[in-house]
Amino acid sequence: MEIVFRLEQFEGPLDLLLYLVKRRKISVRSVSLSQLADEFISYIEQMKKLDLNITSDFIAMATQLMEIKSKYMLPSLTEKEAKQLTQQEEDLYRRIEMYEKIKQLSSEISQRVKDLGSRQLIKLPSLPQIEQEKIKKILQAALQDLDIRKAVYRIHRQAMTVEEAMNKILDLLTSNGELTLYSLLSTGESRYQIIVYLLAVLELIFFKKILLLETKDDFVLRRNDLEP
Repeated sequence: MEIVFRLEQFEGPLDLLLYLVKRRKISVRSVSLSQLADEFISYIEQMKKLDLNITSDFIAMATQLMEIKSKYMLPSLTEKEAKQLTQQEEDLYRRIEMYEKIKQLSSEISQRVKDLGSRQLIKLPSLPQIEQEKIKKILQAALQDLDIRKAVYRIHRQAMTVEEAMNKILDLLTSNGELTLYSLLSTGESRYQIIVYLLAVLELIFFKKILLLETKDDFVLRRNDLEP
């Protein structure tokens, strides 16, 4: 069942985390994840009091944050546990930073979506070994048909998380062999879903699970047969 309600601030858990960081007016990595955990849970409780649907991705993020906080409360950690905690924090910090860059990019594109012929340059996040102008055009094309300025969002009970998007992409590549970046992004039903898909692609590239091959007008995604 689909629930429709007004949600003007937070399009997902990463959006809420970024908001909690930004209101401090400091960089992402200057904020303790333990502090963010308390504030995140507080917002979840407020959403419950307002009878808003708490989707699975918010619950999953709350669980991850509380797990990190609980480890800090232990009197001591083994070397293995300390290493796992550091990796958990690094993964989450990187994801928030990546979401921030892509959200800035989508915001800039949305302001120019009525003028697709404009030659005004858009500053893109740093994406090593990827032609950024082409990424901009593909993302712009995927966003073109969305009414990204409206304040009413449709949230499904099972909202897609980055992990779920990563698994879906891998399943699609296993079944189809390959797919284009545009064809993947164009399946998104909202700006948030498109961002989640792009985040998932970047995560899979980072972990060397997939390859991104450039074509004339697009990019082709394929599973990395040499992945460890």
